[in-house]
Amino acid sequence: MNASELAQKVVPAILNPERTRESLRASLEPIFKKYPLDNPEGLLAQRAGCDRPSIVAFALCVGTELSLEATNALLAADRFGSGRLTVGHLQEIAEVFFEGASLVGPASPLRRSRLVDVAEGNPFAARPVVVASTVMWALTGDVHQDPDLPPSSQLMVAEEGKGVHSSILVSGPDPTRRRDLALAWLPLRASLVVKDPSTTDHWSACIREATIANSNLLIELEEGLSEEGIRALSDAVHLPMAILSEAPLDIDSIPTRSWTELTTTNQMASSEEVRDAIEQEIENPLTFDQLRRLKATIPLVDGDVPRAFRRLADQRLFTFGTRISPERSWEDLIIPDLQLTELRDLANRFRYSEHVRQNSKAGRFVPAGILALLAGVSGTGKTLAAEILAHDLNLELVKIDLSALVSKYIGETEKNLDQVFEAAALGGALLLFDEGDAIFGQRSAVNDARDRYANMEVSYLLQRVETFSGFVLITTNLAGNVDDAFRRRLQIMIELPEPDQTARRAIWSLHLGENECAPEVDLDELAKLELTGGQIRNVAVSAAILAAASASLIELDDIQLALKRELRQQGRLADSLRL
Repeated sequence: MNASELAQKVVPAILNPERTRESLRASLEPIFKKYPLDNPEGLLAQRAGCDRPSIVAFALCVGTELSLEATNALLAADRFGSGRLTVGHLQEIAEVFFEGASLVGPASPLRRSRLVDVAEGNPFAARPVVVASTVMWALTGDVHQDPDLPPSSQLMVAEEGKGVHSSILVSGPDPTRRRDLALAWLPLRASLVVKDPSTTDHWSACIREATIANSNLLIELEEGLSEEGIRALSDAVHLPMAILSEAPLDIDSIPTRSWTELTTTNQMASSEEVRDAIEQEIENPLTFDQLRRLKATIPLVDGDVPRAFRRLADQRLFTFGTRISPERSWEDLIIPDLQLTELRDLANRFRYSEHVRQNSKAGRFVPAGILALLAGVSGTGKTLAAEILAHDLNLELVKIDLSALVSKYIGETEKNLDQVFEAAALGGALLLFDEGDAIFGQRSAVNDARDRYANMEVSYLLQRVETFSGFVLITTNLAGNVDDAFRRRLQIMIELPEPDQTARRAIWSLHLGENECAPEVDLDELAKLELTGGQIRNVAVSAAILAAASASLIELDDIQLALKRELRQQGRLADSLRL
């Protein structure tokens, strides 16, 4: 006897207006006793933790959905009804056969497992008992996942379940290692892996799908559990589960269960593990999660590993920065010899630091990465110097958008920083925080909660920078605004001065070739104007465009007009400088 056959026998009996409790018992008791528990609906209800009365109730609800005969009988009895069994029907059956058991109450296994729900809006006894649509599809052979599951959910099947623990908390820095550890400790072969369920429908789908699949439930969290999440997981007492997070969760923020807490270690993959995974030798240090994503990306780019690295990095950096392919060389930077030497030394620090770490006794004191500060007023060549350093070191330059990086929401800035640093390490990029005193600035006195969290952001950044193995370059117009603790972590600080007259002459010559200018344009006279290198560049570009529009050489009037426009843009009086 299957569920449909059960419903066809039971529904007309309970709808018979002439029946009595005694006649109902006499007619249905043999049927209930004969109903096997190993039908698909019975096995599913057992996985949800149901006893025999609840299994029979579930089979009746499923059978009514499947049987047109049973549905039509319900509709004929109540033409305004839903064609489903109601709370009243099941309650009557419970009173007659199961000593008043609550078959579909809020705390019943059928409700807690999300297999059924009770529709609201009707009088209590008339409320329809609704079997979840995905449950019905699964019982009829459909193997597709619940569409209400969070995106990227997947069912993973191992050769066999090896673990013995049904409630696990796993924390650690690497998502892949966290997942592998959880899978090794959970008991069932199949595991439903979901990321950050955020809605009631998400949580219900997670519990229901894991029950249908007879699987463990793995919840991967970026934040802590919401109240809805705690409630849902508290209901899922029948499911083996693991909660995965980077940091250990507060014990008060998780459901009350007998948890086993585990912590992953060894974040970085060894060179042998990298070689086995992608069959190539690479220099970049990789976490296991990065290695997994790199392996999946390589076929998309026809085996081009450097391109695969860049593709993975761009996924993280797109929101927070702009990738620049540097083209400028040392010849384009006109600054005093002292600062130029310091910049070249900075490039050598990055180029040879690994060699020193491996071959010198002093190597154990060499920092993991390079952290440097370029200070100077706007237009003195800080961004240009960053581009030249990246070009010299064969790195791409990533200019971070601080307005996108810094969030007003507590904890979001730290999360964004993690993404930026991870992507930069993966993609081999030089990180440029332009006007970085906005985030690397002085920690303030704590007057309110926002001050406290702002200081926490700076402290977190200091810790993150110390462990970063790449190249971080910060520029600032106000060196005095940089936090002292951050200043102590700098390998080098270079202050770029405003150009003197000799330097200005060289900058004008760099941007204005003598064969481009009319005879009256005197670069020596132009050099007397107290402009920064950036201002000279802007004036030269504007003058060249004016000359191109008139199909002539760059004349003094073109330079004069371009100069006035630049000064107005800078908020200076147009006649403050005269040619």
